[in-house]
Amino acid sequence: MLRIKKTDHPGRQNSQTSVTLHEEIPKMADAESGPLLDGLIASKLFPPLPDPRLIARPAFVSAALKDLPRGRVITIVAPAGSGKSSLMTQLHSAYSEHGVATSWLGLDVEDNDPATFALYFISALQFIEPMFARDELTALGANPVRDYDSLFERLSHRLSALSVPAALFLDDFQHITEPRILRFLNQLTTHLQRNLSLVVASRHRLPLQLAKLLVTGFAIEVAQDDLNFDGAEAELFLKRYHQIELSPTDLDSLLESTEGWPTGVQLAALALRRHKGAAAELIKTFSGRDRDLTRYLVESVIRAQAEPVRQFLLKTSPLRRMCADLCDAATGDQNGREMLDYIGRANLFLIALDRDGQWYRYHHLFAEFLQNEFRKTDPAGYRKACAEAARWCEAHGQPAEAIRYALEAEHFEQAADLIAHHAMRASLFQGDHYTVLDWMKRLPARFHDQRPEILLSHAWSCAFSRETAKAMTISQQAIDKLSADQPGHWSMSSPERLRWQLWAHTVQAATKACSDDIEDCLVRGTALFPQARDNEPFLIATLSNCLSYSYFALRDFDRSREFALSAHEQGHAADAAYLSAWGDFLHGLIDVELGQLNAANEFGHQVQRDSLGLGLGQKSYVAGLCALLQCEIAVQRCDFDSTPALIAVGRAFKEIFGPVEPQLVAVRNEARLQAHLGRLDLALLVLHEGQDAALRERHRRLYVSLTMEEISLQLTAGNSAGASLTMQRSKLLDGFATGPGWLRAKRDAIQLLEARLKLAESDSKSALRILTNLQQSRGAQVVGGFPIAVAANRAVALWELGQHSEAARQLDRALSAAAGEFHAFPIVSVGGALIPVLESMAARRSDAAAPELSARLNLQNWLIAYLSGNRSAPRSPEGGTPIAEVDIELLTAREIELLKLLHAGLDNRKIASTLLLSVPTVKWHLHNVYSKLQVGSRGAAVARAAQVGLI
Repeated sequence: MLRIKKTDHPGRQNSQTSVTLHEEIPKMADAESGPLLDGLIASKLFPPLPDPRLIARPAFVSAALKDLPRGRVITIVAPAGSGKSSLMTQLHSAYSEHGVATSWLGLDVEDNDPATFALYFISALQFIEPMFARDELTALGANPVRDYDSLFERLSHRLSALSVPAALFLDDFQHITEPRILRFLNQLTTHLQRNLSLVVASRHRLPLQLAKLLVTGFAIEVAQDDLNFDGAEAELFLKRYHQIELSPTDLDSLLESTEGWPTGVQLAALALRRHKGAAAELIKTFSGRDRDLTRYLVESVIRAQAEPVRQFLLKTSPLRRMCADLCDAATGDQNGREMLDYIGRANLFLIALDRDGQWYRYHHLFAEFLQNEFRKTDPAGYRKACAEAARWCEAHGQPAEAIRYALEAEHFEQAADLIAHHAMRASLFQGDHYTVLDWMKRLPARFHDQRPEILLSHAWSCAFSRETAKAMTISQQAIDKLSADQPGHWSMSSPERLRWQLWAHTVQAATKACSDDIEDCLVRGTALFPQARDNEPFLIATLSNCLSYSYFALRDFDRSREFALSAHEQGHAADAAYLSAWGDFLHGLIDVELGQLNAANEFGHQVQRDSLGLGLGQKSYVAGLCALLQCEIAVQRCDFDSTPALIAVGRAFKEIFGPVEPQLVAVRNEARLQAHLGRLDLALLVLHEGQDAALRERHRRLYVSLTMEEISLQLTAGNSAGASLTMQRSKLLDGFATGPGWLRAKRDAIQLLEARLKLAESDSKSALRILTNLQQSRGAQVVGGFPIAVAANRAVALWELGQHSEAARQLDRALSAAAGEFHAFPIVSVGGALIPVLESMAARRSDAAAPELSARLNLQNWLIAYLSGNRSAPRSPEGGTPIAEVDIELLTAREIELLKLLHAGLDNRKIASTLLLSVPTVKWHLHNVYSKLQVGSRGAAVARAAQVGLI
């Protein structure tokens, strides 16, 4: 709103009264809300400062505040300059004064894009709830999302959970026509929450479904006629803001010509202040039939300026924000400071962006008119001003602004050069895919292939934004132009050509990892890895992650670990910490698979350390990886109390980031949490949503993995019929032995599901046959969650077949493997059928003095309680007995256990009871111990074991 301010230049007071457009932009950083994402325009998130001289509209304010905190929709629809934003400002202040939390978003044409709109929308809501959708916000700052409907649905759910009365203000809504954004806002208004109000201003009729709200009184419509000044308001405005008093006749003529249009009255006042004759002479030249007086009145204002001022206004009009030095660069003069001071005093629609009077912008209506005039009268001058602004921004460390100016001026050669210079750092090293994709969308396609940096940055950002087919096409275009014998190839030296070819093929290998084409990624990565020289750590780190990822999918954990270590080292050497974070994330997942949860937790901390010094978008990505790994560890320990917060941080990988493995961890653990809480229906809903997304993205491995998880959770919950139907629908048992490598790698896991289904169907013999083969076959995994689950399920099969002692020994085998790390989930997943076996073991051990087995007994007793319905979190896991100091080849783990019980003074019978063995078996083990330790008695064996550090 136009208001009087005493200034010597905008933002500094003196005794001269003048009119200025003023807007204060508070700093966007505090301990709760965090910083504004780079590239966002802070001024869009703040209303103009309230001014006591505004023409009050008490009727509108009273209607808006009626029945607080009941939510309502208020729409203000009128042409430009009708006072919409002024009324919005009054309403904003009134809501705040009545204890309603408020947020503001001024929209423009660039916001008619789901990703951009979501960025600003979530940022605005941080002022209502500081951590509102924080993971989605920071993730969007790094990557655009493709499934916007899902994103907006999540935002709707979060808005429905607001606990305080709130009001959201959307100004200049006429720019929004994108169907997905409108669906979201229609959903928001249709299901308006009781404590949420929505205030929307637009030049055009709103495409929102408000009929029901209007009928029920939950919506208020304000139109142009409601906003137009009446005689008293116009008279008060002219006196307050311009010290102009008109005769009743002239005032009536002005109202007739402008029809009370507030900006018409304002611009007329500016013209009247410069008019030398009678007011009536100027007023009568206005056309009462022309409702849009902007051009006429602004031209009158412009013509009244001296030529240097007019030229300055035109040449600085392209600047979205300006300081004196930037103005000097755009105009080619050295009078930017003086001109800004003058324009502020002359009230030429200049808005201060800070308290120090350093940065400004023009009112958007004024800027649009000036830009159009500049383009029309001097198109070459317009392009030159933009080019100079781009050079200044580049020299002052503002590459994004520089590229924007070059693109807006259609200086595409300059823009392409700037993008080539900055895009690889933004995309490959910083992971700022949103910015790069926006540049490429605005740069004409004929300039995309000018430099390899442009194509490869574009391909990389497409790959990590779930546009892998497009990424392959673009990177192949680069490869073709790098071929010296192809028409239109790039001119460069042979070594340089070979280097860029390696970069292009590495981008393709990473794209294959993002698309989960495991076999192809493995072939490409294996062939490229030896070609990456020591002075190209980024390429080595990228290829190492590709190979580690592929081997992990194939369950070749040794090879996967080897390349994860390489990715960590080379990522840091390349100053690309997110590559190191990926290596540590994969290394942590390997340790989880092998049951080494404490070691995995250390890698979680390492991923956290990798995030130090990263930009906000990268931090969100790395923080998501860290949260996913920590969540996986917590779930494996059945520590479900700590998982909700971790799931919230890692949730971005469900919809925004890729590739498949973190998506799988995110979805699977969210489903496991719901199942733990007894909400199997919600758990299956989470899995089905993940399966649908996997089908949309053509990620078959993700679909199969989530389907397997669905079957597993159904079996754990006792829903064998549902599990059988899911197994039949998915046809998991058909063809896994001859499918792709990753599917063959899931063979054992699928057979375990088959055995569990047989158990649920009381076919214990068939189940035991499958489980025995899994346990004893050549190459069977011997450590980690999978063998623990096999042993626990085998215990159930044996128990059902009446082989109770062997069942107890099998379950004890699982407990022994799991106790040191409290690796409970593989056992818990078996379900309640384990309770009788556990209770039998507890009864046999109840009188056994075996403190050395405390970790195993702790896990055993916790399992009995958990499976019986006491779902409390486990205590902090106790460390396992250190045996690394001895030669593992000398004594087996069972023999070391027996030695400890000997040291505790137990006789053979109590040892047999404690270890769930027969007395002859204990004697056989003792014979082996004596032989290996080269002793002949129990006492000598204990002494020798203590000497070498076994006990």
